[in-house]
Amino acid sequence: MKSTIKVLQYFLPKTVAKMAYKAMNNPSIKKLRESEEEILNKSLMRKVKYENFEIQEYQWEKKHHKTALLVHGWEGQAGNFAGLIDVLTNKGYHVVAFDAPSHGRSSVGKTSMFKFGEFLEAQFLKFKPSLVISHSFGSVTTATVLRKNPNINLDLWIMVTTPYQFMERVNDISRKVGINEKTKNELVRLITKSVNEKKDELDMAIVCQQLSTVKKAVIVHSKTDKILSIEGSRVVVNSFEDGTLIELDNLGHYSILWSKELSEIVSQVS
Repeated sequence: MKSTIKVLQYFLPKTVAKMAYKAMNNPSIKKLRESEEEILNKSLMRKVKYENFEIQEYQWEKKHHKTALLVHGWEGQAGNFAGLIDVLTNKGYHVVAFDAPSHGRSSVGKTSMFKFGEFLEAQFLKFKPSLVISHSFGSVTTATVLRKNPNINLDLWIMVTTPYQFMERVNDISRKVGINEKTKNELVRLITKSVNEKKDELDMAIVCQQLSTVKKAVIVHSKTDKILSIEGSRVVVNSFEDGTLIELDNLGHYSILWSKELSEIVSQVS
């Protein structure tokens, strides 16, 4: 497939860019561990209609008055946060999580990374969380929602890893698909056109500088994360007036979510 793309893009760069754009917006669904399934099955589960999707929603301890909203990353799902549910309910939180469109147990349909953000905006307005915990690309969607809605006040935002530059995702998909610079530039044009944003305005450090309604931000990132470099978090944390970066070690991009270290941090700061 890569060899075909390498040849095709010299003659039809726009066509190959469209193929790459489609690949970016077609999430794969990873199987959850049995322990993650068990935690989800303890929740109040219901299907919620959102546009053309049936969204799987999960809630724990609805009787509590303050709400924690969990935002998974691209190709993630609510079960990724299973290790934090008991920590949060023990701290008195009503916990809400979901599988985004075309993710997890939600229905599959035409979606995009930025469609994810539109769905998340509806969740913010519905549940009015005081705490948000986001993972990976979920931090980007959270940031875009907060920038778009300056009336949303957030007491605490815990980011478990965060991308730094928009081009990180573009470069990643470019490597996977095998496209050259000309085709990559066309891909960037497609993305920025679809969201009506300039390329630089999609970078986390720039977006987060505009989020004056976030009282406190904590970023937790492992120095050994092979998917997202911790260097990005070291830049993004400076965008917040009250921002803290907690650097861990010997944890992967996904294993950090189940780590004892993260559970202890969430318990202490929330």
